[in-house]
Amino acid sequence: MSGRSGRALGWAALVVGLLAPALAGEAPRAIVVSWDGAGDEVVDRLLAEGRLPAVAALAERGLAASWVRSSFPSKTAAAHAAIWTGTWAAGSGITANEVPLLPRAEHTLLDFQSGFSSLAATGEPLFLTAALAGRRVVALSATQSIPATPLRERLRRRGVAEDRLTVVGGFESPLASAKAIDAAAFGPARPGWNGVAHRQGAREAVLRVAGTTFHLLLYDDPADPVRGLDRLLVRVGSRDRRRASAEAVLAAHPAGAEPAAWSPPFCVVDGSRHANTFFRLFDLAPDGSRVLLYRRAAYALSGAIAPADLAAYEKAYPGFQDSGFAAYARGDLGATLGDGGSGEAERRVLEIVAFDVQLLTAGATFALRAWQPDLLFHYALEADDAGHAWMGMLDSRAPGYDAALAERVWPFYARVFELLDRWLGALVAAAPPETIVALVSDHGHAGVRRWVYVNRILEEAGLLAWDAAGRVDLARTAVAAPFSDFQLRVNGTERHGGIVSPEDRAAVLRRATAALLAARDPENGAAVVRLVARPEEVPAYGIAGPLAGDLLFDLAPGYYLRTGRSGVAVTPSDRADGGGEHGFWPERREMQAIFYAAGPGIAAGARPGEIRAIDIAPTLAYLLGLPAPAQATGRVLGEAGAR
Repeated sequence: MSGRSGRALGWAALVVGLLAPALAGEAPRAIVVSWDGAGDEVVDRLLAEGRLPAVAALAERGLAASWVRSSFPSKTAAAHAAIWTGTWAAGSGITANEVPLLPRAEHTLLDFQSGFSSLAATGEPLFLTAALAGRRVVALSATQSIPATPLRERLRRRGVAEDRLTVVGGFESPLASAKAIDAAAFGPARPGWNGVAHRQGAREAVLRVAGTTFHLLLYDDPADPVRGLDRLLVRVGSRDRRRASAEAVLAAHPAGAEPAAWSPPFCVVDGSRHANTFFRLFDLAPDGSRVLLYRRAAYALSGAIAPADLAAYEKAYPGFQDSGFAAYARGDLGATLGDGGSGEAERRVLEIVAFDVQLLTAGATFALRAWQPDLLFHYALEADDAGHAWMGMLDSRAPGYDAALAERVWPFYARVFELLDRWLGALVAAAPPETIVALVSDHGHAGVRRWVYVNRILEEAGLLAWDAAGRVDLARTAVAAPFSDFQLRVNGTERHGGIVSPEDRAAVLRRATAALLAARDPENGAAVVRLVARPEEVPAYGIAGPLAGDLLFDLAPGYYLRTGRSGVAVTPSDRADGGGEHGFWPERREMQAIFYAAGPGIAAGARPGEIRAIDIAPTLAYLLGLPAPAQATGRVLGEAGAR
């Protein structure tokens, strides 16, 4: 016996007896933490370097998968849906970050809804399964949990109290994106700044954040013997102290390993919504010629939660997730290492991450203490943002790899994981006895340096056209890549506005396949598409039904897709240092994810080998004495057979 069949039998024999189900009256609690973008390859290296003590402790006390096969595409929404529901896209309804709208007869090839929304989901997530069983469940920032109305409607139909499931999120309600404010925003101070002593030369700026106005004053504090601007005064609503609703004074400090010199939270309002933002002054020249003031993003918290509980949670967790990498990638925090910087920009973004993780820890530990859930689910984005920013320089398989540059970048990337590991350790310490703690991720990152404009390839093959506004012209398009999900979709007549008849579909697919495989990079003549398959040729990916694409494809190492319009099919990345991306074929080493778990029912040193994302939910349900989620097709790792 050889190949994957032999390995599968070996895997089945290996896992027998590693796990035990919860017994009646002894059901443990559980904490399930997701580190978006934490690739197995990266975590393995960090563990080998001794940088992740909390993860290492989970592995020693319990289960550590060799690696986890992600969904196809290896995208955040689809992979998390697989983790939560125990089934691939055909069962979960989540094909990628963008999900086509159905029915086809009422929607065009281009219509979609967010794959992060519960409205797109058709599968039952484990957090709903547990609530339906009467367990007290809290889901914080979990994909497919907002809006919570469909989930709570399921509870009502089954006669289960709605308070069994508490859902809180923020990504769905952005009030203001993060912003770095520089010297250009400031002009000479005008009259009206009372209640503050300062020397001549003060400068001011006015910021509008959502529906709230901030007045900022850079001034020279006369109590400081050194002449020059050295303080920032922040007032909300007015320069006049008597009319301002809040204020704070900040001094400039260089970035540090731990959060320092951050302002208190300032509430911003947009209609009926509110959220907090924070300020951090990283740099201020005495003459005002150089200013770097970072303002955190503001997201309103929402979900399914009692108003009093939400108010208490907002007090404990006053700022939703903001890693700072959007500003970093724009160069707003200074020149990056990839652009020849000194490392100061990286130190600044790391302090922003450290502050973010500090807030995450406060919010999660509050939820554990105050609400005492049977199951807590929590999601964090920091590792994903870091991978997008730095994997282009760290991936030795990417074109243009510079080992010396990678050596400089690695400690910064590693520090993001060290901070997340600290958060995980705090959750373990705060958890009640007899709690299962599980750490999962959705995918890793691959370094990329070149863009492939897939729709340009189809255009050159005569299969796609654009209208005057630069949109796909459905009246002249036979097939397209409408979303960044590594799938082509035929514009068939079963769709609204479709033009390809059933008898012409096969010919269109043959032409599209040939065009993709023939595409070459003009810089080096290399093929940019490495694989093309129809969904039925890769049944293990679970891509089927009306949501599925008609062709799946993967790109060569170093390339990533773009779906917009371009005059050429292959171009350099718009970043000198490339970047990290995901979505590729899930077997690629860079895409492999993680699963660690320890607690009641899990044998120390359990090593189930290679697993799939869809095996996680059935396994956790089994340990908790719960039924598997309704659509689950994954295995329970403690049982020999497939479900």
